[in-house]
Amino acid sequence: MLEKLAGRLKWERTIQGIHIEIPARAGGVAVFLCFWLVFWSACGLFGTARVSAGDNIETGVIVIAVVWALAEVGVAIALIWSLTGRTTLTVDQAEMKIQRRILGVEWDTRSFSTRSVCNLRYVPAYWSSGFAGTEATNQYNQSRIRFEADDKTRSFASGVSDIEAFALIDRMLEVYNFPKDRALEYIGKP
Repeated sequence: MLEKLAGRLKWERTIQGIHIEIPARAGGVAVFLCFWLVFWSACGLFGTARVSAGDNIETGVIVIAVVWALAEVGVAIALIWSLTGRTTLTVDQAEMKIQRRILGVEWDTRSFSTRSVCNLRYVPAYWSSGFAGTEATNQYNQSRIRFEADDKTRSFASGVSDIEAFALIDRMLEVYNFPKDRALEYIGKP
């Protein structure tokens, strides 16, 4: 039976390890996506009504309509994820498995040998600035748990709070002592 771990997280001890449920963070993102979806759907319907009134539909208008429809589908998926998405983490001595579900349907599963996982760490949310060509870019990066496996940096639990992240990592370390490079202690930003 799942018990509260910290914040939104729920967990249970299994025979060989732990099982942790991490719901997606809805909050302000879901509200923004709802408004975005309603606004651009209304704009699309208005635009469709104006275009369908004309006799000659140009190729450019069709391309714009297709791009608009794809953007609407993408935002709808992001909204559904923020409202119903759930990440399930299962850790035991042999394997670490991360499953993502939307509306109860498995979307993605990644499994790693526990021995191949290292450098487990919490990366708090931050703003990054930089230049792409001649334009300044600003980007908000959500908090997450990161680790190295199979010579790649991986991440999960996007949007976790500090308390949730520390409780999650603490439970993971009770199952397996993930090795960590000492050099990571000297890195300033993720």
